[in-house]
Amino acid sequence: MIDSLKATAGPWRDAMIRVTFVLDGREAIVTDTGQRPPHAVDRVMLLAARKHIQRRLGDLQCTRHGESPHVIASGPSAERLQFSVEGCCDALVEMATRALGSNPL
Repeated sequence: MIDSLKATAGPWRDAMIRVTFVLDGREAIVTDTGQRPPHAVDRVMLLAARKHIQRRLGDLQCTRHGESPHVIASGPSAERLQFSVEGCCDALVEMATRALGSNPL
């Protein structure tokens, strides 16, 4: 998989949330200046989704392992994404899933 953000997190480094997009079974590389996905509307929607994920999860790290969660957003199109979370342990996955599902204040 190709991540839109890559980082090795640990107690000695800043946490970075990894986000991978899979549209219609194919990975989509999302950058601020890139041309993939080919449609500008999809690119804008994926950038907004990535920003939302990063804002919700912030600098979330596993307190035991020092790892950050990996979010996979997949669906047939940018407007029909389903989110799943991977992590070093169930506790991190649960914390990240809860943070993504919570309502904004």
